[in-house]
Amino acid sequence: MNTIATLIHARATLIIALLTAFVFDRLFYQMSLGLNLALFAVLVVALVVHRIGWNALSMPARWAMAGTVLAALMVVVHGSVIAPIMAVLGLLWFSALAHERVLRSIPMAFAQSFANYVSLPMAALDGSGDLVPQRGAARSGWRWARLTVVPMLVLALFFQLYRVGNPKFDHLTAGFLDGLWEAIADLFSLVFTGHALFFLFGLFVSVGLIFRFAPTLVAQWEQGLSDSMRRVRLKRPHWLAPLAMNPLERERRRGIVLLALVNALLLVVNIIDIDWVWIGFTVPEDFSLKQFVHEGTYALIFSILLSIVVVLWVFRGNQNFYWRNTWLKRLAMLWVAQNGILAVSVFLRNWHYINFHGLAYKRIGVIVFLALVLVGLVTLFIKVKERRSLYYLVRVNTWAAFAMLVGLTTIDWDSFIVRVNLKHANPGEIDIDNYLAMSDKVLPLLYANIDLVEQQMEQHKHNRVRWVEHLEPTRFRTALDIKRDRFLLRKADQHWQEWTWADARTHAGLKNLN
Repeated sequence: MNTIATLIHARATLIIALLTAFVFDRLFYQMSLGLNLALFAVLVVALVVHRIGWNALSMPARWAMAGTVLAALMVVVHGSVIAPIMAVLGLLWFSALAHERVLRSIPMAFAQSFANYVSLPMAALDGSGDLVPQRGAARSGWRWARLTVVPMLVLALFFQLYRVGNPKFDHLTAGFLDGLWEAIADLFSLVFTGHALFFLFGLFVSVGLIFRFAPTLVAQWEQGLSDSMRRVRLKRPHWLAPLAMNPLERERRRGIVLLALVNALLLVVNIIDIDWVWIGFTVPEDFSLKQFVHEGTYALIFSILLSIVVVLWVFRGNQNFYWRNTWLKRLAMLWVAQNGILAVSVFLRNWHYINFHGLAYKRIGVIVFLALVLVGLVTLFIKVKERRSLYYLVRVNTWAAFAMLVGLTTIDWDSFIVRVNLKHANPGEIDIDNYLAMSDKVLPLLYANIDLVEQQMEQHKHNRVRWVEHLEPTRFRTALDIKRDRFLLRKADQHWQEWTWADARTHAGLKNLN
């Protein structure tokens, strides 16, 4: 009975794998991303939930599933760049979290997913034996095939190494080996076409998402990690002379001196920024706002990240449990709070730049990154105060990043940027060339507001330095028409698998304008 059950299970697994690979092939072969990714994501999620059961899903797996489905749907709604990235990553993480219930963090889910795909080929080779009858010539042939495949691969490897290392051996075997490779190449060209290889790729991807093959090593590793730190007592051998000063005491004093100095230094910087950047900021004559924001922002962000590393270094090991570390903790939490103020100053620098030059992807990226930095500072504050572990920091902050990035997929950033810049209070500093670099979704918006674009061109002509290429309305309109024609050609050749609501809205908007 067990043999029959194993055979039925193996054949059911094979049927699910082949059908999913067939769907993958029909959805993605020679297609761009759109409705196909959303359908495939929903299919994989449904199959995994059906196999495992809803009640068996852990809370992290359910959150990953929700983020994955949302990102996949946003591929259809907005067709943004970040949505397919998060949908694919979400599928990998959801699959790992669903198959290994005890996993709690995204980095461990990534490691589990990687281990699953690494283990897949050997697991498939071992599992394929269940499809062969237990008796008869087929079973005997399968056993001999399994016995010979690894030796033949090793033989081929050493054969090639000996050819490279011994010229006479290479000359002796060249004719035979070249003919053999040509025969194999001809066979592969007939059997493994581009489409066949794509189908095998789809089979590999689908099976790795739906089924589990990885061992429990990653789960066992994470089970040994905790959000709270544990004290490790190290006793000095009694036969050694006592130290002049407790090592923890030396670290505490060194940490107090370090944190006191950097707190004083950062206090001066924050006072300057509050007086200069926070209150009544204006752009002086001949002042490089670009250097002020770009180079200054990157330097300050790096300083914040370095500050986090320094605090983690100071509060490593048993220093967290030292009974005399009260002032060390206070200075560390004060420095974390001051870095929060510095992060606000960096945000205001970026905000002033947006008020002067308008919105752009990098400026939005800085805001998103600063939001994640603030989350990191808050969790660092909690870590110092409540003796949390490095694992706690990594787990919470990676989930915060996942939530933030999935949230970004829900907004049509191209249209949002264009709407803000078209109505900007400083039209002479808007990057008009960037309008043409945006996705096709902004075409109806630009055509409907071509008069505002022309006004911005006119304002640019009064600048001392002209840094925009498109300053003639006719030239801009020609480039816009070329962009529109490319979109209409792409839309006309579009298959249903590539359909997105974003393209449909754009097409309808252009028709209404005409």
